[in-house]
Amino acid sequence: MAKNYFRIDDRLIHGQIVTAWCGHLKIGEIVAIDDKLAENKTLQSIMLMGIPSQYKAHVVTSGEAKALFAQPSDKNRLFVTRFPQDLTRYREELKACELVVIGNAARRPDTKYNLTKGGGSVFFASDADVDLFDEIAADGVNLVYQTVPKSPAKTWQEMRKLVKR
Repeated sequence: MAKNYFRIDDRLIHGQIVTAWCGHLKIGEIVAIDDKLAENKTLQSIMLMGIPSQYKAHVVTSGEAKALFAQPSDKNRLFVTRFPQDLTRYREELKACELVVIGNAARRPDTKYNLTKGGGSVFFASDADVDLFDEIAADGVNLVYQTVPKSPAKTWQEMRKLVKR
């Protein structure tokens, strides 16, 4: 049976996803979740044009993503979303994921914590993000911070120590 993986990366699908993560996780399908991008066929085609044909890749709405989670697949799937708070929609689905990777999130108006120091990527988090990660980790989800597969993975518990409230 195929496995589902989830990644937070504000760049969605890009070279690092295709060249590093897909090979490492033996991905056959890449699913970018973004409601606005799913409505814009021109931007979708630009994002998807550089993806090798061995990967099934598409951009879906959050509702379509939930439907995909419910469908068994014969290929490992990597779901990618832009923002940490997007994970609130998938709390139950995350429990069935092999791994949830905190990857890259640029500074936003509500972010207070620079978690970049703990890994090597760019990751800023808000109080709401931290609370959500705490809840997800408490659910037993395998939640890690990792830039690329060759960099060391840090558990959320390790990253949490960087947050000083």
